[in-house]
Amino acid sequence: MKDHIRDLVVKHDRPVLDAIATIERGPTQIALVVDGNDVLVGVLTNGDLRRFLVGGGQTSTPIRECMNRNFHALPHGTTREELLKLFDLGYNAVPLLDPDGKLVEFATPDFFPPAKEEAVLSRARAPVRISFSGGGTDLTYYFMKNGGVVLNTSIALYSHATLIPSSKSEINIVSHDIDRHEHYPSLRSLLDSPEKGLLSSVVSVIRPDFGFDLFVHSDFPVGSGLGGSSAVATSVVAAFNELRLDKWSTYEIAELSFQAERLCFAVSGGWQDQYASAFGGFNLIEFDGRRNLVHSLRLEDGIRNEFEECLMLCNTGIEHNSGEIHEQQREDFKKTDRNQQMLEMADLCRKMHKQLIRGDLNDFGKSLHEAWVIKHGLSSAIGGGVLDQIYQAALDAGALGGKLLGAGGGGFFLFYVQPRHRAAVCNRLKAMGCTLSTVRFEEEGVTSWRTKVA
Repeated sequence: MKDHIRDLVVKHDRPVLDAIATIERGPTQIALVVDGNDVLVGVLTNGDLRRFLVGGGQTSTPIRECMNRNFHALPHGTTREELLKLFDLGYNAVPLLDPDGKLVEFATPDFFPPAKEEAVLSRARAPVRISFSGGGTDLTYYFMKNGGVVLNTSIALYSHATLIPSSKSEINIVSHDIDRHEHYPSLRSLLDSPEKGLLSSVVSVIRPDFGFDLFVHSDFPVGSGLGGSSAVATSVVAAFNELRLDKWSTYEIAELSFQAERLCFAVSGGWQDQYASAFGGFNLIEFDGRRNLVHSLRLEDGIRNEFEECLMLCNTGIEHNSGEIHEQQREDFKKTDRNQQMLEMADLCRKMHKQLIRGDLNDFGKSLHEAWVIKHGLSSAIGGGVLDQIYQAALDAGALGGKLLGAGGGGFFLFYVQPRHRAAVCNRLKAMGCTLSTVRFEEEGVTSWRTKVA
């Protein structure tokens, strides 16, 4: 029994005089009558007392002789909604009982028993992206001198993160994508670990002051070229952000993800992936030495729907390491001046931006081919061999253009194919061992929410 209702309770074998004193003490003018086992057996109000005394009752009579046994009580745990309805019908107090009939709480219109605070977890999901043009100009060593610009959109494939806080200091990190489980007795041991994975690298940037279990899984394969590792990092940052009072902005989420993936985990690459996952939708993103700016694009429904119909994802089944390819590309830059090609890439990106917002989609598809030709010439590690054969087969079957997503070397191709040629392109590529899928755009960026721990 809660302390604040003890003054409202009186034993059934006490004299009526004790009930009068109890009623006078309480704000509701009700005495709650219990038996020797503390089971609620009746209630007594001012009205009950008046009727008893007017009828000749004595104040020395045991309370059980005059109490109201026909009272209304509810189980402890009754919802707020049910109580509100009773009070709205005119009840001014409702006892709440445990399964044995013992008094646990006493609800009135101005006081509801506070619900027990339950443990919560946070979840987040971040979409991957497809990049149309400008890839490479988002590399720091390039845009610090020349500026950079990329055009991309997020698609409906996600990295999912679940974060369960703990009162203990232990940290458990589980990646279902690579079947990896990291355990640390404390944050300090994680920070001191020389072999941190991507997820623990994110944690080392955030440095939470609590223990937790973290689980991550994704809708896309590792090494897809869709910016998957950035989506993973972004989803984890957002899961932690959900538990903050002072939440990070979308730009800050992208920056933290970049810090964790590129600097702490030391995977070479550009900046666009983190912004694409964080912001979502179609974006033209500009990079320079001071501020990166995300310009969200608004497409007419008809243009967006037609664009989806004409795009096709082609999984080559060839794994690649984007960090190694970026390192090779940087070495190629040092050996040969590729500045003119990069400037052409940036100019083409802005042209494709205009084609997209005006709905000149067939021209956009042809520009994808131009982007592939330029990118193919930037580094020997981007294409070649089977990849070039796949690309040419798609063009021969009717695709207007396409490009290898991500750094290159494997993963997914994106092709622009008018629907009347789709079957022919699909048949040719399937015959080469590729897996094909449609593209569905995602207008939202990373999202997070809380739910109760089951």
